Amino acid sequence: MKNILVIDDEAIIVDGIKIIMEAMGYHVKGMTDSAKGEKEAVENDYDLILIDLRMPGKNGAEVTEGIIKVKPDVKILIITAYPADPLAQRALDAGARSLLRKPFEVEKILDFIKD
Repeated sequence: MKNILVIDDEAIIVDGIKIIMEAMGYHVKGMTDSAKGEKEAVENDYDLILIDLRMPGKNGAEVTEGIIKVKPDVKILIITAYPADPLAQRALDAGARSLLRKPFEVEKILDFIKD
C-alpha cells in the first residue's frame, strides 16, 4: 500500500483528499500544521507528499526546501490556487515535481503516485 502525506492548513482539503484516496486503497496521513507536517515528512517515508503553497507559519516552498534537504528524492506536489505566485516557482526550484491547481482532479494525484 502506498503512503501519501497531505500538508494543508485547510482541514476540509486534507479530509477530502484522505477520503478519496483511502477509498482507492492508499494510506493517507493529513497534517494541518506546516511545521509538524514537515517534521512528519522528514521522519517517515511517503510515496507522495502534497503540500499547500499558502499556509500560516511555514509556507509550502519553505516546507518543500526543508524536506528536500533531508530526502532529495521524495515526490512532492504543490497544491495552489495561485500558480503564478512566486512561491510556486521557489517550491519547484527546491525540488517539487509539479503544481496541482485548486480545485484539482484526483486523476492528477494518481498520475504522480503511479510513477
